[in-house]
Amino acid sequence: MPAEIGQLTRLTSLDISSNQLTALPAELFQLTSLTSLDISSNQLTALPAEIGQLTRLTSLGISSNQLTALPAELFQLTSLTSLNLWYSQLTALPAELFQLTNLTSLDLGYNQLTALPAEIGQLTRLTSSISAATDSRRCRWNSFNSPA
Repeated sequence: MPAEIGQLTRLTSLDISSNQLTALPAELFQLTSLTSLDISSNQLTALPAEIGQLTRLTSLGISSNQLTALPAELFQLTSLTSLNLWYSQLTALPAELFQLTNLTSLDLGYNQLTALPAEIGQLTRLTSSISAATDSRRCRWNSFNSPA
């Protein structure tokens, strides 16, 4: 990805999914007007702390990567309404995830999760289906609605 991408400061949506990226370029985090970012289906093993600089994001797709953990800075993105963590390598969910109380859509399917923590109930705005899967079983929650 060319360094000049950092000059697109008015860009609001960026889809760089289905490439062979092993790291995200530093210039990406200069795009502070982004509201939608899809970095799914790459070869990412970690997200840099700079992800927290994209504070206007409402939609973030990071599915189908090799992530085993999520950086604390991800949970500073309090404007997120949609978070797709599908098909990563997550074995547990950090408690900070449940601070993203504006989420209306959360996809956890096909990770290595064995249970969802009780704190999931803090995400009272979830309206879309959420799913979680493990190697040995699959759990699915459809039309997950909590009282507001």
